[in-house]
Amino acid sequence: MYSVSTRQQNGFTLLELIVVVVLLGIISVGTTGFIVNSVEGYSDLTRRDGIAATSRVAMDRMVRELRNSLPNSARTNGACLEYIPILDATTYISIPLSSSATTLSIVPFSEPPELGSTAVYPISTTAVYNTVSPAVISPAISSSAGDLDGAAAVTLSLSAAHQYPADSPSNRMFIVGGPVSFCVVGDRLYRYQNYGRSASQPTLATLPTTEPSRVLLAFPVTAPVAPTLPFTVVNATLQRNALVMLQFSVEQNDESLLIQQEVQIRNAP
Repeated sequence: MYSVSTRQQNGFTLLELIVVVVLLGIISVGTTGFIVNSVEGYSDLTRRDGIAATSRVAMDRMVRELRNSLPNSARTNGACLEYIPILDATTYISIPLSSSATTLSIVPFSEPPELGSTAVYPISTTAVYNTVSPAVISPAISSSAGDLDGAAAVTLSLSAAHQYPADSPSNRMFIVGGPVSFCVVGDRLYRYQNYGRSASQPTLATLPTTEPSRVLLAFPVTAPVAPTLPFTVVNATLQRNALVMLQFSVEQNDESLLIQQEVQIRNAP
């Protein structure tokens, strides 16, 4: 007799292959969605970090400078905030009050100061920005910085004769720089310097337009909707310090971050 041997046939049926392909497709879709969501989440986080970094740098600089500004020097016209920076300070022994002079006697600085102009008893914003002698702020110092430190009283010389309007109760004298402004122009926040001090606050048309006198701090920014202003100054009183309020939004890639900050400016003229 002849015997017929049969070998077992191994493999997949068409139905099994279809089921496997469908399952792999479902798994792939789920995995792809997870990866896409993770990448988008990382991109969103990166954008928010970029916005926060931009706003933090701009805000930290403004706050730091405003806290070191001359008392009663902060003023605003809504779009711009102007102030006078303090470079150094000391105590004076005598200053010209009854008539103009080019010298005054001061307590020496502990180390050579950064030079600018002197300021005595800045009792009000109007007095700070008055440019006609007698005035709170003097012409530029002509003495060299190395002549103003030491152990004994020193003579400080001015580039032109000057008369101060009043004595400071504590004989405090500041050395100040030129005025500085922060302005929101369109969708940009700028810092301005190297321009003259005047009784009326300068407009955008009269401020510098090129570097290094104009420096971009943040872009793009959005000023708040009227009647809210990006800069507000609450003047000092006998009971409290002056207060500067900053408010604007920083935008990047359809992400927006609202920045609000209150800065106290010491009232110790």
